[in-house]
Amino acid sequence: MKKMFFVLSLLLLSSPLFADEVVLLNDINKDNFWAKQGIEVDKVLNVSNKIMMSNQIPRRVPVMVEKSKKIVTMNGTVTETVNAYSDTYNKNVTVLSGMFNYIDCDDELAYILAHEISHSVEAYGGLFKYLSMASNSKKYEEKADLTAIDYMVKAGYNPIAAITMGNKIFTEPMWDWGFNSSHPKGSKRLMNMYKYIFIKYPEYLNSTMAKLPAYKNFEYALNDDIKEFQQKQKKKAIKADEIL
Repeated sequence: MKKMFFVLSLLLLSSPLFADEVVLLNDINKDNFWAKQGIEVDKVLNVSNKIMMSNQIPRRVPVMVEKSKKIVTMNGTVTETVNAYSDTYNKNVTVLSGMFNYIDCDDELAYILAHEISHSVEAYGGLFKYLSMASNSKKYEEKADLTAIDYMVKAGYNPIAAITMGNKIFTEPMWDWGFNSSHPKGSKRLMNMYKYIFIKYPEYLNSTMAKLPAYKNFEYALNDDIKEFQQKQKKKAIKADEIL
């Protein structure tokens, strides 16, 4: 019996499978067992967790990063898909890697994530809400922009980043009709966010982010709209003082 056990032990020790397992186990320790690749993934998870914890969001919103698809244009240039989206059926948020080419700071990433997280939270409203979001997407895009600003401020991020980020990636279609686009015109979204910040978080309009080229470009492009809005706000303030 002892002889049989000894032979069996020798066979196990000489087995290639057993030998490989021993080597593998010797290479693993508590510091490298969960080693991951991709700084972008770590950053996305850290920022998204901060947003959800700071706002005490009582819903599960899984957040993931995926590689963008390569697109070859007519002139042979290779580009990456730039997008981030919320799957309102499964509630998960996905950021495509091509988006990182346009993000310059945590605050801008926070806007992207907060916007999509707000979609996922909204989708927890049940079947009617899900159908409403699908049939009236522009309304909910504008709502998500403003909710994102609240989420950002609560989490300690600068809401001006919503404008700098949007100014870089929002499209400006010729027509803003419901059937040809799921999102409102970029200029409309930017002005809505500017008005919201102006009224609710005006202190950020004097922050260092308001001096960045992407923000200055927004001011230059929509100068007339901004001035018109500011004048209306001044008139409202004067009327309010007169009543008091």
